[in-house]
Amino acid sequence: MKWLFVLLVFVAANEKVAEAIEIHDIRWGFNDRPTAYHINPVTLLIENPDSEPFEGEIQFHQESFRGQQIDIALSTRTYVAPFEKKWVQYYPYFSDFNGNWVVSWDQNDIRHSQSFLAPRPVTEKSIIQLVTPGSLNSVTSGVKSFPEDLYPSVTGATDALQEIILDHLPKWEKTRREAFMDWIYSGGILHLFFDSNGDPLSFPDSYRLLNQQTSPAFYGKGVIYFHQHKLTDLSPAELRQVINTDKHYSVTPTREIENQVTGTDVAYPSKYENIFYKNTDEELLATLTEISKPQQIWYLIFLLSFIYLIIVGPVYYLITKYSEHYRTFYLVYGLSTLLFCFIFLFVGRYSTNQTSQIHSLIVADILPNHKTIISEWSSLGIVSGGNFQITHTGESHIYSTCQTYSKVNGISTSGKNGHLQVDIPPNSFRTFFHRARISKSLLDVNLVSFLANETGLEALSLDLGKEFPRSVEQVHFVFGSKIYELQIERNQLIYSGKSRRLYPLLTENPLFDTSYIRTNRLLPFVRPTDKKQEFTLEQFFPILVRTSLKVPPDSINQNINWPDHRGKLLVIAKIPESLFPETPNIFKKEGLILYSFDIPLSEHGG
Repeated sequence: MKWLFVLLVFVAANEKVAEAIEIHDIRWGFNDRPTAYHINPVTLLIENPDSEPFEGEIQFHQESFRGQQIDIALSTRTYVAPFEKKWVQYYPYFSDFNGNWVVSWDQNDIRHSQSFLAPRPVTEKSIIQLVTPGSLNSVTSGVKSFPEDLYPSVTGATDALQEIILDHLPKWEKTRREAFMDWIYSGGILHLFFDSNGDPLSFPDSYRLLNQQTSPAFYGKGVIYFHQHKLTDLSPAELRQVINTDKHYSVTPTREIENQVTGTDVAYPSKYENIFYKNTDEELLATLTEISKPQQIWYLIFLLSFIYLIIVGPVYYLITKYSEHYRTFYLVYGLSTLLFCFIFLFVGRYSTNQTSQIHSLIVADILPNHKTIISEWSSLGIVSGGNFQITHTGESHIYSTCQTYSKVNGISTSGKNGHLQVDIPPNSFRTFFHRARISKSLLDVNLVSFLANETGLEALSLDLGKEFPRSVEQVHFVFGSKIYELQIERNQLIYSGKSRRLYPLLTENPLFDTSYIRTNRLLPFVRPTDKKQEFTLEQFFPILVRTSLKVPPDSINQNINWPDHRGKLLVIAKIPESLFPETPNIFKKEGLILYSFDIPLSEHGG
């Protein structure tokens, strides 16, 4: 027995014990702090200390300080070779408070997890310098270095990024290059400096716009500045001065730059600033919920309940009092109970809308490379309930449920095959936010004539191309400080003479109309004060325009002015079938889409 014991100890000592993967670093956003009310990249450095490769699903989700999950779990499947390290990236939605985040995975039939406390989100977007891996020294105070190999490859993951400083050619694959150019087109500000040899940067054809060397160059809502300096030749103060020069060309000027232009140190915050800032994806999704959630006929249910109480009370009493046989009572009792069970089952199931339905809002930014960036807010109402996989057409996806206070049962994955796997209870709904890039241009027009004077637009005509949406509701053109209404005439868009100032439109906020969601105070459980809301254009038009223009709250004031080197065509229409979810099967689909198309009006146009 002694020798057997020694043998068992020897075998146990030499038995290989698999080691769990380890997380060595976590990067929050671009600036080590996420930006509130935006999708932010969160990047984890994972090491596999074992001699066997790790291949599996790693989930990332937020928890309350009591250990309860918040929002949906983000998931990605990855492979880490033995004794290697790998960066893994997620794209969560952050509100204005920090929280505890948990990374969890299964390995060797054991559930592992590790917790991280996120830093408090900031309100400002990030300004970074892109550097090669390993060169992480900051070039100036207030500017963070960000490794180029961690730059997100998914369109929509860079909404929290405002400006990039670059002095070399990044070594990127196609998806990352496209995400970078999409970021510029969506309003990014890029500063290009000479390389380490003092020569201008020379980009390949995929970046041909960056070789213009005419500063500033415009690409969509974005701006590219070509600086005739080496970064190493500039002090921090000089660099700040250089990157702030002529910033008034930008579509979205910052408050600091506005003060420099006006020659004063006084800030000009809009009185609507707090309202705009908190007019977030969460509130937009909550408004859609009021439209798409199943509506029960409560007065009928309460009437049936009252009748049932009368039967089980006075009627049963009279039957027991005057019936000669006790069997009569049991027969009436059994039949009436069974009857009302079927009645309540029928009313509960069929008093609501019996078809699954979705209500969506979409902003579609048309890119010059015949692609489109989609931003979608949707509420999916389901009667039957179950576990559903929500998918869309496209080549790059980000999904989020934007629920910062409650748990959502399901997982969200991003990338080319991104989808939302979510549990929806019977007679319930699920709201979600979706960003995507699709390889198709959904709108095509050509500028025929344009005439403007000191007061604004005087004449405008645009030829309609083959790709022009059907079921058009309204067409508008943003130029200067006004938004102009266009009419469709003989395959052309013509300025009809109607216009309104841009500022009042941007200050409208229909989501804060309390009568829209206020319930009846006397009988709040019966029905809302108003009838069920319809999906109207007037209700969401200001929000769609503000989202498309991407005007920050601190730039909304009486003097707001769209750059005169370009105009923006806004087409409001019904959402085409191809942009609704491919799965699940949805019977009733309703929604509005705003097509946003930038039109160059001068030699500065991109």
